[in-house]
Amino acid sequence: MNKLKYKKYTIVIPSIISVLFFSPMIAYSDTYSNMVISTNNSSYDVSVQYQIHDASKNLVCVVESTKINYFDSVVTRQYLDSHSNRITVEKNNQLVNYVLIKDSWRQGEGDSFLSALKLMLEDYERGRLFTLFFATTNGCAVEPGDLVTVYWKIFYT
Repeated sequence: MNKLKYKKYTIVIPSIISVLFFSPMIAYSDTYSNMVISTNNSSYDVSVQYQIHDASKNLVCVVESTKINYFDSVVTRQYLDSHSNRITVEKNNQLVNYVLIKDSWRQGEGDSFLSALKLMLEDYERGRLFTLFFATTNGCAVEPGDLVTVYWKIFYT
């Protein structure tokens, strides 16, 4: 009986290893991480603010941040250029594009602290999700049922 188990393992384990080794693996993190850079000294000037209201609609917390990273890709530019809220404004004696993006959700069960935000885009053409902007903040406690409203203010040339 032991010889049969041994033979089974000598066939199954190398088969699994070869499938894992030779099958193509899509490593989004490798290609994606090389294209995520800070908005410092970039063509993007981004800030984020989120507000948390409790179930009784009382304002609980307001947090702002300019510690933003962005996905340096044509996908980001296409998304912003085609956004319905895009306008041209004058900033520092220069015409720039401005997009205000508002996102809201009710907090569900799970995390009780909000300190990182993502502005994501689902690209149906490529069949992928892209994190266009990623912000880190000081954070704020949240409870299930709280309303979180996020405002992304994006200026770019």
